[in-house]
Amino acid sequence: MAVTRRFVLLLLGGSVVILLAAFINMSWFVFVLYNLLCLTLLFVDYHISPDRNKVEVVREGNENLSIYEEEPISFRVHNKSIFPLKIELQDAFPDFHFDIQNQRIASLVLPNEKKILEYRVVPTKRGNFDFKKPSISFEGRLGLCKKAYKLDLSRQYKVYPNMKNLRKYRLSICNNRFLKQGQKNLKLLGKGTAFESLREYVRGDEYRKINWKATSRYGKPIVNQYEPEKNQHVYMMIDTGRVMNQTVRGFRKLDLVVNTSLILSDMINQNGDESGLLLFNTGVTDFIMPGKGLAHRNKIMDTLYDIDYSSEASNYEDALFQIKKKERHRSIIFLFTDFETEDEAKDLLKWLPIIGKNHLVMIILIKNEKVEKIAEQSVKDVEGMFTKGVALDMLLEREYMIGMLNKKGIFCKEFEPEKLETSVVNRYIHVKNKTYM
Repeated sequence: MAVTRRFVLLLLGGSVVILLAAFINMSWFVFVLYNLLCLTLLFVDYHISPDRNKVEVVREGNENLSIYEEEPISFRVHNKSIFPLKIELQDAFPDFHFDIQNQRIASLVLPNEKKILEYRVVPTKRGNFDFKKPSISFEGRLGLCKKAYKLDLSRQYKVYPNMKNLRKYRLSICNNRFLKQGQKNLKLLGKGTAFESLREYVRGDEYRKINWKATSRYGKPIVNQYEPEKNQHVYMMIDTGRVMNQTVRGFRKLDLVVNTSLILSDMINQNGDESGLLLFNTGVTDFIMPGKGLAHRNKIMDTLYDIDYSSEASNYEDALFQIKKKERHRSIIFLFTDFETEDEAKDLLKWLPIIGKNHLVMIILIKNEKVEKIAEQSVKDVEGMFTKGVALDMLLEREYMIGMLNKKGIFCKEFEPEKLETSVVNRYIHVKNKTYM
């Protein structure tokens, strides 16, 4: 039990009475009597107020949260008493990895009323997090005491990659307004390698697509019409090593890559292909063979939501050998990684031939805009000149490394953080339709 502000004011008000009693030499007697009266009122207030069994609280809402999205944490409060109650509720949330708004929830709950109380959180890290026993308190009928106790309502919340973005992209597909292309559909007839149908030749068609047997049969030029292959294997190969711990615009690179991979996997499956997943750092930590369907999607989701970076340099050799060992089909591989030095890029280049002949590999990097900003700023002193020089050297070295990989016939490109999802999915569409960028 705790006392309220009203009780404190009541005690302070007694000082006036005691001061007046001092003029008739009865201050001590009045002091004792007044305090006994206050304590009696406090005792009465406690016992005439509803007990804890008159207030029922239940956690509500989804236990799955999206990283970097504002999410509600909800409680349903039922006042079973016949008196209105001023209820305050505070959850026992983790100290780190959550930005909390309105930590203490207060509301007046009328007799027999059921009311939803909620506060909002913004998760900043993926994984499992325990929200322990929340505390609840409500004032007594006289407003002098406050009953407080813990609720046995612990719950584990799972913070996933940004599922709200996933729903947004699904809606874009359904409305045929795919990403930045505005009107592009996933299926483009005339492009691809899988035979779809025959049609009459029109000016501009490639001669190599003429079907000579059909032309002879119909007595006019007939061409084959193709569409992108179905059931092709597409891998998201994610480096979880040291370089993915870097922060860009307040987001870790690994978090951006995880969100992008989840969206890409969903687009792959909607396009009729099969998505696979490989996570690696010093070795391969997870390997999911290509598949599709709800169960497969959930398997990828459960693998991605709690992965973390390693402080070690990554082992490309082991990861690429695993792909070669387990994957017999010609596949598309999106390799999400990064490199800080020329030696790291050469190490990657050294091992890429392991799978380069049988698979189409695309290396996806994220721009380090902090370095670009430093390189563009004006110089004011010697220290600034030195800092800018270092930044320019880093950018030139990075440009050289990307160019080196592309000259070897390996697609390598860096993207801005906010455009990573759309850029990677659009790249997949271009590859599927054989329109290389």
